[in-house]
Amino acid sequence: MQNMNEMMEYFEMEEGTNVKEFIFRLLSKWHWFVLFGFLGLSGGYLISKYTQPTYKMTSTVLVHEESAGMGMDQLFEGFDMGSKTNIENHILMLKSYTLNRQALENMDRTISWFQKGNFTDVSLYKQSPYLIEEYSAENNLTGIALHVLPLGGNRYELEAVGEVVKHGVSQEVEFSQKGTYGQIFANEYFNFTLRKNEIFLGSNDRKFYFVFNDLNQLTKSYMNRLSVSLATKKADGINLNLEGNNPAREVDYMNELIRVYMNYGLAEKNRTSENTVRFIDEQLGQIVDSLSLAGQNFSDFRSKNGIVDLGQEAGLVVQKLEELESEKALAERRLDYFRNLKAYMGDAEQMKLMVSPSVVGIVDAGLNAQVVKLAEMYSRKSKLSFIAKEKNPSLLMVNNEITNTLASLDENLKNLLSNAEVELKSLSNRMDKINLELAGLPKTEQKLINIKRRFDLNNELYTFLLQKRAEAAITTASNVSDAQILDPARVDTAVKVGPKTVINLLVGLILGLALPFLVIVVGDYFNDTIKSKEDIEKESKLPIMGEIAHNNYYEELPIAKHPRSGIAESFRGLRTNLQYLFKQKDGCKVLAIHSMIPGEGKTFSSLNLASIIAMDNKKVLLVGCDLRKPRLHSIFEVDNKFGLSTYLIGNHTLKEIIQPTRTKNLHFVNSGPIPPNPAELLGTTAFGEFMAEAKKEFDYIVMDNAPVTLVTDGLLTGKHADANLFVLRQGYSNKNQIKFINQLAEKENISQLGIVLNDAVYNGYGYGYGKNYNSYGYGNGYYDEENSKKNWGQRLLRNFSKN
Repeated sequence: MQNMNEMMEYFEMEEGTNVKEFIFRLLSKWHWFVLFGFLGLSGGYLISKYTQPTYKMTSTVLVHEESAGMGMDQLFEGFDMGSKTNIENHILMLKSYTLNRQALENMDRTISWFQKGNFTDVSLYKQSPYLIEEYSAENNLTGIALHVLPLGGNRYELEAVGEVVKHGVSQEVEFSQKGTYGQIFANEYFNFTLRKNEIFLGSNDRKFYFVFNDLNQLTKSYMNRLSVSLATKKADGINLNLEGNNPAREVDYMNELIRVYMNYGLAEKNRTSENTVRFIDEQLGQIVDSLSLAGQNFSDFRSKNGIVDLGQEAGLVVQKLEELESEKALAERRLDYFRNLKAYMGDAEQMKLMVSPSVVGIVDAGLNAQVVKLAEMYSRKSKLSFIAKEKNPSLLMVNNEITNTLASLDENLKNLLSNAEVELKSLSNRMDKINLELAGLPKTEQKLINIKRRFDLNNELYTFLLQKRAEAAITTASNVSDAQILDPARVDTAVKVGPKTVINLLVGLILGLALPFLVIVVGDYFNDTIKSKEDIEKESKLPIMGEIAHNNYYEELPIAKHPRSGIAESFRGLRTNLQYLFKQKDGCKVLAIHSMIPGEGKTFSSLNLASIIAMDNKKVLLVGCDLRKPRLHSIFEVDNKFGLSTYLIGNHTLKEIIQPTRTKNLHFVNSGPIPPNPAELLGTTAFGEFMAEAKKEFDYIVMDNAPVTLVTDGLLTGKHADANLFVLRQGYSNKNQIKFINQLAEKENISQLGIVLNDAVYNGYGYGYGKNYNSYGYGNGYYDEENSKKNWGQRLLRNFSKN
């Protein structure tokens, strides 16, 4: 249990360490966060400054609580056909494609004008510098900007470059064509007439262009920007909100949409009564001629035969016959209505043309209710179909109600048709009996009765239809829209809602800070280089002999000119650790400096370590054992005509190849001319003789070797060393190189292996990515790191260049 607790504490400590290390890495890149944060803020400010302002227009519509039942209640005598207004239907109408498209067509929004700006183009409304006339939408491509370039006088030039998709085919449009004001401009893409609008033309240095709009896309754009919602839950009010960058244009659109919506609702309410008037007018046109002819025949017959009136018996027969004929005419009209209703009830368009049952004298409450309900269902379906998809739940519910209503109405019509046929047959039988009585009367009276019957029948029907027409006309005249505008959209009530400067600045700042953060996180994730001393400790048990600070001086031998600097102290620390390493060693101490790959600072470390040891009054020989890519001669600015390679082949002696340096007690041996067989030379006994002879004259020998992963030269020379140091460079050397060093230690081909971390940068928590090393963990200013104000800018530039 105790071991488990210790393991958990270890993992918690490791997790905390990683979090702290990651935070310090972020803080070490503070200059990038400052730079990109500033750029993000600047970008947000520029977007706010040069983006066209966006305004929000509002309007409120009040929907009356009681609806007139689409104008039908006045025609259904004795029945309450009024219904509560479904305010959701009104919201659907305002959102519908049909009404929005109609509003744009009424405003003639087929053309949009723009003024070219430096950063953004300004949309013009009712201030177009030119007039477009004599055009047809079918003859002009939509969505292509046509730039107008005045040429002086009565001439102009149109330029257009763009791409359109017509009938599913992409089409490139590019032309430059001259034209004359007032004359038709025509080519394969456009056909219209351009005229000057002297009122708004203004200065000629302004640039304008126009676009033929695709009303389908423009309608969808307005529908997306239009917000329609209930004003409050308890009030039958609707709020309309629309955002746009041209308040006058958007205000006109909102008011026109409301006008179209109100006209549509009123037209729906008047539809039944208008159908009734139309039906009655058609019937009256036929009856007037019949009534006129019957009246003329009646008068002529009476005058010719000298009959003023019928006898008492004939009068009774005529009265009975006229009553039966009137009932039969009504029964026939009812039967025809039932048949027409049964044929048309499944067709929404035909149902719109059906007159109300009361027009033909039907007062059946059940039928009236079913016809009204069916008309309402078709109306709701028509409104929903404007914006609802086929599988919309509301539309599916309406379809189910229509199906149920049709089934109920069909069953009712079957019974009504059967009853009407029976009634008509009964009336025919009764009329046959009366006609038998009529046959017993004198011939003159029989003729008069027949003429009078036709006249009275037409007269009653004419009077009945006139009464119904008057009722329908009164209903139409008295109908008002269910909606009332409480607050129309106004330009002076428009509210500026964009651009949102604060939000743009905040988003810009977040994006600016996120960019370096993501770069650091992603870079660290894919970066497999050594980031700190802890990375080495996790992978290897070999001792870390020292950490060489980052070189801020861009010199090969900084400790010579800056002996009190942080980097000089880091080499002094390495020198001290070597004393403990060589505690059991007497006489000359041989140190081999290795690296795995070029660029890790092997030569730099060898040179400065040898110099710092020499400053401790020790006689030091620096040997350039890299016979393939020598560098010491260029650092000390001497010729490389002789050196170790010429000694090994016997051309020179040790004294001839040893050269002094400006540093007291420090001497060096060049690599010499590059031989064809470096590894063979270093593996000969001559190299052992060289080491034995050099040990007699020097306290320390520091060997600068070639990279061991590329060639075996370093391993050959390392066998002659008392200690072998492998230089790994922070942020450059790969972690896999530590495994290779571990393998060398296990094979024991070379003795006393140690690791030196070069180019270490102190970050406030450990040695990792961070600000330049300046005090090796002690307080600022303890070492002479030249942190004066005059060098602050130079060091900042160096820091940027390194990162």
